Parts: sequence; structure tokens; C-alpha cells
Amino acid sequence: MTSQDSQLLHALLNAFDAERLGEGDPVAGANLLVAMAITLANIQRPGSGLVTRDGQSIAVGNSLLVTGAFSCSLICEKIISGLSARQNNLSSRFCRGRTREIGTGDSKATQAVSSDFAGNWAEAVMQQLAHPGAITDQQANECWGALVQVPARTDIGYLRDHPVVFATGTKAAELSGQLERSHAGRPLMHMGIDGIGDFARYEHLCPAVMDGRMIAGPMSENVRGMVLVTDPNEILGEAVRSGLPSARWTSRLLWLVDGNAGPGLGDIDDDESPVRLGGIERRLETAMGLAWGNRISDRVTRPLMFECEFGESQARWIAFLKRLEPVFPGITGTARPLFATLWFGLQQMVDAAKTPDGFRVPAEQVEAFARFLVYRMSNARAVMLELAENARRRRLEMSIINKLADGPQCLRDLTRRFYRLPSAECHELLLDMEASGRVAHSKGRWQLARSGLLTVARDRDLVLEA
Repeated sequence: MTSQDSQLLHALLNAFDAERLGEGDPVAGANLLVAMAITLANIQRPGSGLVTRDGQSIAVGNSLLVTGAFSCSLICEKIISGLSARQNNLSSRFCRGRTREIGTGDSKATQAVSSDFAGNWAEAVMQQLAHPGAITDQQANECWGALVQVPARTDIGYLRDHPVVFATGTKAAELSGQLERSHAGRPLMHMGIDGIGDFARYEHLCPAVMDGRMIAGPMSENVRGMVLVTDPNEILGEAVRSGLPSARWTSRLLWLVDGNAGPGLGDIDDDESPVRLGGIERRLETAMGLAWGNRISDRVTRPLMFECEFGESQARWIAFLKRLEPVFPGITGTARPLFATLWFGLQQMVDAAKTPDGFRVPAEQVEAFARFLVYRMSNARAVMLELAENARRRRLEMSIINKLADGPQCLRDLTRRFYRLPSAECHELLLDMEASGRVAHSKGRWQLARSGLLTVARDRDLVLEA
């Protein structure tokens, strides 16, 4: 990152008190802040996002994978527990009586509770359209145009049957059952990774939900949602190092990683931002309540749009992501909505309560924050792959040493004793081993040097002891 990016990043993280959020760990605090902002975007009414004055818009929302015990602990406590509590409270409302009595005495009857204001309006319009002489042709065209913008099911009856905004579980079948009742076909789905086999368990479900390829429920509603994965034991690293095919879908999620994958943050200077927002956790709670209310209310028919001129910033963001494609193939698609989603979510926390005079969230600071996150994701993957390559080379070198224990051999004969080891790579390994004094080359043949003989002896001693 450039020095200017670092200054912008530190200013934003200081303004949102990231180091305190991370209990003294600025990276964990940054991860928590990101998860807060993205979660607020993910649970909004579908279609919410940013819009410019001339009507250009971009929808917000991003799937996440959190790997590392500390960040997972913070995010589970500060975010996931609140999502679960709200979802349980909402679902429990419909476990009790779903009807009400109206009338008195013998005329009592039951009636489903309904307050579908948008639906009632649509019904009235349909009645008008059923009588050609009631309105003009122009009015009829306007009515038809308005009808297609109003969701067909916005009443409490629909909410009773589709209350799931946040789905969580430990099995794919359990999650699939919840998705059949997902609200508006856009759930936020959480699952935890506890073992290497979990990647295969979610291999088909997660991409299907993210792509909108899953059909659920009696109305055959398309489910297109966001995914939040927690990996406290850092199983992701094991999957990437082993090249696990069933874990490829994880590259479509933004990774929030613990540790020193880089770039780091160091100490966040208190003087970087003269104005702090303050009360971040309380702001999150308020913003979360407003988001859920806006999401499930039968009186709200439009998604929440945050007005800002994002066009130039988004263009710079896409150009930045394209430059990283050789390092992390597919990163442009994975992180395309990240800048807009961060800006939207952070602004929801700002708007949740009164702000200090002079406080603002500049676009350039959000851009720097987004670049920091993508750099860390790319670096984490590079470290995992490098470790995997180093381990592979060490295994090959040990195999070469064991084969040379049978006596000196030429490159061709040695290579033939391997399954699909190119001679060029075998020669490169031999040269590295020669430089480290483990093998020697003489008259076109390779043989073990003294350190190589010692390695073979130790290896055989261990086998005998076993």
C-alpha cells in the first residue's frame, strides 16, 4: 500500500475506533468493522444500494469468510449472536396464534391478521383495470407500470410463512429447510467450518444460494442470498495448501484473516482523525434494528438507497481489482461490490445516531480500506500456496535423497523413477540440493554428499524405531 493509502486507512479506522473494537488488535478490529458494515448491507431489503443524482445505482451485499480464532470470536459475539436472537424472536412470533377473533357473541369469527397496504392498493388498481371505461388508456398504462414494481406478497401472512432473514446451521439439509422459508428469497446464510469435510458438505449449497440457482418453497421462489462462513480453526489454509477441489467456492467470498498476512496496521495514531464517531456497538444495534424493520415491514415497498456520487470511485475500484487478477484469479467478481457495500454499511452506522460536528466518511478513505482488505486476502492466499509449494518440494527432495541412497544416477535414470516429474524440475531440485551440500555431481551422475547420507540414516533410524 502507498503511504497515502496508509494515511487514509488509519484515519478511517481511528474514526471508527477499530483498535478498541479489536481489544487492542487493530487487524481484528478492522475485520469486525468490515463484518459490521457488510452485515448491515446484507440484511437490507433486496435491491438496496447506492444511487447517484442522475439515477445510476449499484446494489450492495458481499459474502464473507472469516478465518482465525480471534476474529471469529469477536464476530460471533458482536454480530452473529444478535442476528440469531432477532431471527429467533421473529420466528417465535408465528409459533403462537396466527388468527384473531372479530365480532361479538354468536357472530364471532376468525380472520387472518393482515395489513398488506401495498397489496390492498394493488387490488384496487386491478379492479379499476377490470373495467375498461373507468380510466383512460394513459392511466391504465401508468397503473400497469406501477403494479410490476409492487411485490405481490407483502402482508403478515407472507411473513408468517417466510420469516427467515438469517439462516444458520451445521448441516446442509438443515440450512436448505430454512431457505424454503427465506424472506423475499434473499437470506443471509451462516455456517461454520469445523473440519476439512465441511467444504464438500457446502460445495453445492453455497454457490447455488449466491447465484440464485436454488429454488425453494411451495411457490418455487428463487433464493439468491449472501453467505457468511466462520472458520475459527483456520481449516481454509489446509484446504488451499492441499488444492482441495471441493473448497474452490471459497474464492468467491471475501476473506477476513487474522495474523500478519500483510499489509499490517501497526499502531493507529490517535491524531490521524481529529473527530471520532464513538459508540460503534450502540450504533450497530440501532442500525441493525432499523435494517430489520425496513426489511420486514409491510409498509415499506422500496429498497433503501443511499445517495452518493460513486461512479468515479467504483471505476477506480474495478481497475484496481483487474490488476490483481494474475495474483488472485476471479477477485474482480468476488470483490466488485465491496467498495459500495462498505460505504453503505459504514454510513448506516453513522446515520444511526447523532454524529459529532464535522464528521464524514470520505470515499477515498473507504477505497483505501477496501484495498487493504483485498491485499490481505490476496497475500493470505499467496502465503498458503507458497507453504504448499515448499512442502511439495521438500517431499520431492526427500524422495530424491532416498533414491540416491541406492547409488549414483544420471538425471534421466533418476527422473524415470518418479511418476510425472519433469526432468527440468528434477534438475532444478538437484541444483538447489547441491547448493545446500546434500548432493554432489560428478561425471554426469548425481550422488549423495555427507549431509544427504546423514539424512538417509536419520530417516531409516526413525522407520526402524517405529
